[in-house]
Amino acid sequence: MNSEEDEFQRIEAEAKRRTARDEDDDTQIYKKPWVGLTWEDMPEEYAGNSSFLSGARWAEAKLKKKNNG
Repeated sequence: MNSEEDEFQRIEAEAKRRTARDEDDDTQIYKKPWVGLTWEDMPEEYAGNSSFLSGARWAEAKLKKKNNG
């Protein structure tokens, strides 16, 4: 082999190592699961107000849709 062929093989081997390294990237994106409102999250003073509770559930559903979208 001449030095030009050796250099080509060196560059090719380095490119293969980079490709293998990039494909073997263990970086993962973890998505937090949706956590909805609980009854404890609702203000006590609105416990009997069905309009407030309906609005809170409506807002929760909209946010869930936007975050899981």
